[in-house]
Amino acid sequence: MGSKDLAEKNLLQYKDVFSDIVNVNLFGGRCYVSAKELSREPGELITKAVSDDKLRQLQMDVPMKCKKHNRSFFLCLENQSDKNNVMPVRDMGYQHAKYMEQIKEVKESNRKTGNYPNPMTKELNDSQKLSPVITLVLNYSQNEWGKPRCLNDMLEFPEDIGEELTKWIPSYSVCVINLASQPETTIRQYQSDFKYIVRYLSCGNDRRKLDEYFQTTEFQLDHPEAFLDWLSAVTNDTRYRKAKELIEETEGKGGKINMCVLLDMYEERGVEKGISQGISQGIEEINTLYHCLLADHRMEDIQKAIMDTDYQKELLREYGIGE
Repeated sequence: MGSKDLAEKNLLQYKDVFSDIVNVNLFGGRCYVSAKELSREPGELITKAVSDDKLRQLQMDVPMKCKKHNRSFFLCLENQSDKNNVMPVRDMGYQHAKYMEQIKEVKESNRKTGNYPNPMTKELNDSQKLSPVITLVLNYSQNEWGKPRCLNDMLEFPEDIGEELTKWIPSYSVCVINLASQPETTIRQYQSDFKYIVRYLSCGNDRRKLDEYFQTTEFQLDHPEAFLDWLSAVTNDTRYRKAKELIEETEGKGGKINMCVLLDMYEERGVEKGISQGISQGIEEINTLYHCLLADHRMEDIQKAIMDTDYQKELLREYGIGE
């Protein structure tokens, strides 16, 4: 499992983050599910194949059970950065396994209590119902979900009878949430640490938006280390994960990120990016230029030079570097 997958799962395992994602995307921002109503479920399901009677293992990212008003339902959040092109079938497997697990539990309970269905051909009593299973697929990539969204998208029908067959096949649609393109009204509904992730993703690869994001956001986090782990994974910059000095503990749980240090690290990444782009002019010359600009507190010029090589050359001439 990749570092991004692990970082995503690590943050989503917190019940306040999990419930926030569910409330925004399943209930339109209404705080229907609370963290205290959630319980963690095993992320691994063992099933037995009918064809060869062998055991099979199914892995789910972050499953939880919600209990309200003496009723339960199951929720699973699936993280997708590299989009899976068989997600409808994969989700069918999750849901089938979870429903069969419930049937097995009810049948075992009936066996222990002698509450067998009548007639014996039934597996459950008519009054015994199953709990719903819902999967939300979180798409972290910058592109919309272009892979199959339902079972029919994956099927190839005979041309002459495709229309007739289609109406007999359940669609088995997957619920995909394209995080990077969520509208502003939706982004504002997030209340947990996940709001910072959605806001970051909404910036895309736009340097100006990212600059504004880091310069204006006050990061008040309940799970600062988990957020830094995620930021480290998506930027491939291990300094975020190692920079424990970013976390200033507050009273009670959680903490806040020291914005000055975080901004310095972000801008330092930009400087390094600019250096790599300016190798043709000589690393030493570019280093000298950024040193001069930093000494003169010209941060805006540094950021502009990173994106604009012509402006970078003007600054080199201004400081007489490389002449």
